[in-house]
Amino acid sequence: MAGNIAIVLATVWSAFVVETIAESVRAFGGSIRFLGRTLITPGIRPGLLILCGLAATAGLAWAAAVAYARGRRLEQRMAAELDARYQEITTKAAGDVARAGLVGWRVAELRTSLEELSERRDGILAEMELARRRTSELRALSDDYKRSLTELQDRLIVLPDIEDELARRRAERKAADPAG
Repeated sequence: MAGNIAIVLATVWSAFVVETIAESVRAFGGSIRFLGRTLITPGIRPGLLILCGLAATAGLAWAAAVAYARGRRLEQRMAAELDARYQEITTKAAGDVARAGLVGWRVAELRTSLEELSERRDGILAEMELARRRTSELRALSDDYKRSLTELQDRLIVLPDIEDELARRRAERKAADPAG
């Protein structure tokens, strides 16, 4: 909006200068005129310099107005970009906070799981130690049984096998009794 006001002011000043130059040249008497009135009569050479100065001020007014308008547009665009960046940063920060919250929650959950797994590991290690002790005890007992078995075998009386003896006797009876 402010850029438009500057352009309108530059346009009004340019119209004033163009009208002044056009009337002053038509009058051709070395006077500066505006809307039919003579404002000043400095002579031809100073009048030309004054008219050139007025033309230069009109150009300068336009340059200033356009520069101001462009500056305002640039300022508005940069403000919009800054707002967009701020929004991105805010959104990213909110995401980071949420992510940190989730990570904190996940860390707590992992600690709980780690404690549970440690307890299970300790229980399994205790069971393995018990099984190792039992195995060593069973091996020792087995070694004792083997030693005592060899000692008992040395004292053992060997009896003839009863099944073999019965089979031999039956064979003898059948051989003695051919009919039957």
